Amino acid sequence: MCILSFIFSTHKPFALEGLFMLLTYIAAYFITLSSIQTRKQQRILVYVIISTAILISIIAILKQLDINPFPWWDYPGYNNSFAGPYVNRNHMAGFLDMAIPMLTVLFITRQRSLEITTGMILVIIFLLTSQAFTLSRGGWVSTITAILFIAGVLLAQKDYVHKKVILTIGISVTIISLFILSSLPVVQRITTLTQQDPVDTLSSRIRCWQGAIDQIKENLMIGTGPDSFAVEYPAYQLPGYAVLFRYAHNDYLHFISETGILLIPIMIFTLFCFFRSGFQKLTSHSRQKRGFALGAMAGVFAILIHSFSDFNLNIPANALLFSILAGIAVQDSMKSHNKPISQA
Repeated sequence: MCILSFIFSTHKPFALEGLFMLLTYIAAYFITLSSIQTRKQQRILVYVIISTAILISIIAILKQLDINPFPWWDYPGYNNSFAGPYVNRNHMAGFLDMAIPMLTVLFITRQRSLEITTGMILVIIFLLTSQAFTLSRGGWVSTITAILFIAGVLLAQKDYVHKKVILTIGISVTIISLFILSSLPVVQRITTLTQQDPVDTLSSRIRCWQGAIDQIKENLMIGTGPDSFAVEYPAYQLPGYAVLFRYAHNDYLHFISETGILLIPIMIFTLFCFFRSGFQKLTSHSRQKRGFALGAMAGVFAILIHSFSDFNLNIPANALLFSILAGIAVQDSMKSHNKPISQA
């Protein structure tokens, strides 16, 4: 569909870039499937994801303290929000949406010493605190939804023997999250949905979505071409704003406007196959395989929720992580160094 949309697009340079980025994400997905063949390799990949989340949180803290040692991540003209290396705090929140579930499922992949377990709990608290400080409504909702997804799946398994532990962890995470959020201007952030920055209000996003829907209607079958939204949308933006929207603030509307209405059944079918394959992995005899598949599904589910109100999948770092998590969730060819993972 993207190739067809590219062929008929009147914005060839943008469409070519969008097509190239899509191929990059597809390559990342298949590289994950083909190169992560052992239990150790999968653990290393998950540790890299978690370490990256910790790193961007540390960068955000340093920038808040005006001691950022990385000047290339300073963005003059943008507010000094808790965004780390990102321009927008919502996109840092999107990365944390996907990373926090992967850290959470480490508790169920193997038995660990008290010291390591305590350290993992502290890291979870740190990342939840970072997520709270982003003040991203979509990030809060998506992260909580991902944790509930994990808890719900585990509690629904009849043969899962640690349901009390999951309930305890779930209640603890909820209490910690509420405590963290209660220390921040969360109430003000929620109750001023229509009084914030004119580009970041509920009403502005609804009007942006209306313009995107008009764009879809005018280019129903093949869209305007990959990555062409920013140059095509100004003709459809509703009057009343001094700023032109470069993204639809809804990844679904954004991608449909670029590639056509047939993307809807393709997305539905793809997600159905993805979650069906992911849930099949939960029957594996390997706790690690079950845990990482569950965490990856939860991370994907979180960003899919967040994508209803933002454009995280248009941000290369987040789209890349999304592709890698998809590979982790459906991968079924992993082996240990000496024997199949199902026998480990």
